[in-house]
Amino acid sequence: MTAQLERGGGVAVWRQIAQILAAEIGQRRYGEGAPDDRLPSETELAQRFGVNRHTVRRAILGLAQQGLVSVEHGRGTFVQAGAIGYVIGRRTRFTENLSQHNLKTAQQIVSAHKRKAEAHVAQALGLRAGSPVYRVELARRSLDAQGVELPLAYSENWFPAARFPDFPDAFAQHPSISETLASFGVTDYTRRESRIGARLPDAQIARHLGINRQQPVLSVESTDVDEAGKPIKYGIAYFPADRMQLVVHGETA
Repeated sequence: MTAQLERGGGVAVWRQIAQILAAEIGQRRYGEGAPDDRLPSETELAQRFGVNRHTVRRAILGLAQQGLVSVEHGRGTFVQAGAIGYVIGRRTRFTENLSQHNLKTAQQIVSAHKRKAEAHVAQALGLRAGSPVYRVELARRSLDAQGVELPLAYSENWFPAARFPDFPDAFAQHPSISETLASFGVTDYTRRESRIGARLPDAQIARHLGINRQQPVLSVESTDVDEAGKPIKYGIAYFPADRMQLVVHGETA
């Protein structure tokens, strides 16, 4: 069957194909856990999407640039071993994201306490510098079938204390940030912006990700807003570059 693509919608057809394939890689339709780690041929993908092979080739090049696949001339296109495609969109949720890979997750609250907002935190949350905020550090891991944990993310998160009084106590009673925010009446929220970078980790980041300080990490600095557009969370998340690939969807702010 020909996949449904939106033509004339402002997003190039090759990019839409790359997004669909990236999502399928994230769902492990190819690679580890699938019968073969090889993507269908260019001809097969061209027939599936109703496009020419040049368009498919451009989409595969985009996936290769993201580090999701490798192209071996004469053999085909293969999923890069060990890379988990982590999708960043308007509704980025860690647990839901990892569930697309059939991965169970666990989280640890490293620390949670009230403090005065530094200038950059206050600006992101639309507060005056020095306003009270809660800073929550989280370490997140995946769990395999044998219960073995693999560190996947470490994050620092800030919440306005006036809007969410006793946030750490509420968070301790709920399994996720989303459910905790819902307990305060925030039933939905979206990503206003994401800033992606790369760096070498400091000792704390390296410890929580189980890597050495010479291994690069990917960072995502983000601000989430409620349905009225008011900031409710500012955060910086760090991912081990050899385990995670960041997949940006076209609707990302």
